[in-house]
Amino acid sequence: MSRTTVVYLGGFGRSGSTLVERVLGAAAGWVNVGELVDLARSVAPADERCGCGLAFSECPVWTEVGRVAFGGWTTELLERLAGLHRAAARQRHLPALLSSRRTTPRPLLDLQEAYGRLYAAVAAVTGATVVVDASKGPALGQALAGADGIDLRLLNVVRDPRAVAWSWGQQVERPHAAAGGAAEMWRIPPHRAAAQWSALQLEVAAIRGFGRAPSARLRYEDFVADPEASLLAAAADLGLPLTAADLPVIDGRLVLAPSHGLSGNPSRFRSGEIELRSDDRWTVAMSTRDRAVVTALTLPMLAAYGYAGGPRARTSRPDRSYA
Repeated sequence: MSRTTVVYLGGFGRSGSTLVERVLGAAAGWVNVGELVDLARSVAPADERCGCGLAFSECPVWTEVGRVAFGGWTTELLERLAGLHRAAARQRHLPALLSSRRTTPRPLLDLQEAYGRLYAAVAAVTGATVVVDASKGPALGQALAGADGIDLRLLNVVRDPRAVAWSWGQQVERPHAAAGGAAEMWRIPPHRAAAQWSALQLEVAAIRGFGRAPSARLRYEDFVADPEASLLAAAADLGLPLTAADLPVIDGRLVLAPSHGLSGNPSRFRSGEIELRSDDRWTVAMSTRDRAVVTALTLPMLAAYGYAGGPRARTSRPDRSYA
């Protein structure tokens, strides 16, 4: 099997990964697939909407991807894919995935083979040479890094944990949900969001130190300040060719066409001219207690990631965020 180049976005939700994924996916020769991990466990079973606006079962791209990869989507196939993820790529499997064991368990081999087929089918159907997957879970990224058919590069997208914790507490609609599905994305209290942010960043750090994939880090704040320079630097660190001319910038404006990303933040449905901003509403809206709790729980990493000095100066841009 030939290898498909995959840029896997790792980290914690509400860190701007959806927008980063879409901008990279709009680059010449690149394509984004959203959070592919959710395809079998929620998107296809509930027939949720693709980023193009159509239900999964009606999207011609995902219909063709399923046909090329597996001969079509079936209930049995989706259950098998979800089961393989539970058996081989949950967070509790990460220590074993990082170990230098001599043999690879059968479920992990089957998971790698299935994802290899998926990524190859996406590339074939869309004509892309690089697939961007925003699944985020470090364990799944490490599980796929050793696959024969996947050339995986890990991009850690990180954001100030106080902004992340505040965002997880806000009401966010799920316009992609099928009839009868949850109308809102779930919420997480600040202390839990801080703990999960820290845990996932430690896991990503372990993968970057001991894993098998080339890796780079992208701060959301740097991406917002200069998307072109930050993405070109990240691609260079990952060993991938990317130029300013490849990015979706028209007359100095960031312009995104609809994509076929699955699951994740509802900002994936927005297209046209996109205005970037760091969205620092948390600096005035977050309670002193919540800010203190999140700061205390993430303190060891704040300085390492350049957040100890507080948020960047606020701007006068409209209150419009795509994180």
